[in-house]
Amino acid sequence: MRSILFVDPPAFCTTVEGLVAPALRTRPVAVAPPGADRATILALSAEARAAGVERGMPVRQAMKRCPDLVLLPPNPRLYARASRALHEVLRIYAPVIEPHGYGHAFLDLTGTGRLFGPAVDVAARVQREVRERLRLPLSVGVAANKLVSQAATTVVKPEPLLEVPGGAEASFLAPHPLDVLPELHPKVRRRLDDYQLDLIGEVAAITESALCAVFGGAGRALRAQARGIDPRPVLPPERQAEFHVAHALATDTNDLGVLHPLLRVLGERLGRRLRRSGLVARRLRLSLTYADHAAAARAVALHAAALDAELWDAARRAFTQANARRLAVRAVALTLDRLEEAEGQLELWGEEASHPERSEGAHVGSCPLHFVQGDSSAPTRSRALQHALDRITTRYGARAVTSGTTRIITR
Repeated sequence: MRSILFVDPPAFCTTVEGLVAPALRTRPVAVAPPGADRATILALSAEARAAGVERGMPVRQAMKRCPDLVLLPPNPRLYARASRALHEVLRIYAPVIEPHGYGHAFLDLTGTGRLFGPAVDVAARVQREVRERLRLPLSVGVAANKLVSQAATTVVKPEPLLEVPGGAEASFLAPHPLDVLPELHPKVRRRLDDYQLDLIGEVAAITESALCAVFGGAGRALRAQARGIDPRPVLPPERQAEFHVAHALATDTNDLGVLHPLLRVLGERLGRRLRRSGLVARRLRLSLTYADHAAAARAVALHAAALDAELWDAARRAFTQANARRLAVRAVALTLDRLEEAEGQLELWGEEASHPERSEGAHVGSCPLHFVQGDSSAPTRSRALQHALDRITTRYGARAVTSGTTRIITR
């Protein structure tokens, strides 16, 4: 069972501004770009919120609601410096930290119990040390995944600590309004309002097929969120940025005989990185740069992809959708996001192949390795074959394996 903390300093930007200028601490304060007619509120203090000001509200409207509102221009350097100081405290306890905007962060404490004790005790210690050393209040949510730990901080604001035991995610979320779900898309939220759905539990009770009929593929993710299911790993910035590859062609071309093999090579690089990290991806984004420097991009959904064949197929589909011009291509880039932890894999040689109608294989030197399609264990055998090939390429290099398709014709 994972132990994930979400650290949420309430009104971080305005609180930091108050540390620099103590006279602001009891005033309604908001951060907004200066001099723009359509400027909106970017951040605000608790006093401003109590006066009716909301994030995203136009400055003119905010001033009407709160005439004594103090407007400050954004100060990214100050907020970044305060965030770094906060993370220095967090790194004492967490081997993995994923920043989530200024001051906010996910911490993965899985496996640290013997060193620091239960996660909830670590959370209380972090709260205490941050308040003593940095004079910052913290809301902390403790749960088995990122979604529920972040939702917990919304429920317990402004500063307390809340732990959601593993297995209680759905029951914890059920009585709360949909606004508690983090990062719920506004279009989805408005559509739920049309159906007069207000509580998370009401959405969780709807069947997946019914949600997909209304929201398409997003319905499946919506139901998982409403039930507190979130397999996303906590990733530091350097690992988040790792799953991107790009290639600039030596000669501009629109020859598919050149571009499709290039997509395969780029997909294999991404696949190896995913599998080394124990991750899978839910989306692939492809970007093209043409000879005239114009750009095009498309994204395609993935079914927990980590296999080279799946990534190559997705890359070709994205390329077909993005390549709407006859102009030659100068550069191609692939990016994988919406990363999740991969499930465990089985060994390659678990059972014999039994249906030789069609096989997809790879050759190591003159020795063919065949995976037979059509049997019930096909997905498992395909994953196991991929891991066997990874071991070969790790030892002998990428050129040791040649991929292709073999058809056996019977007469």
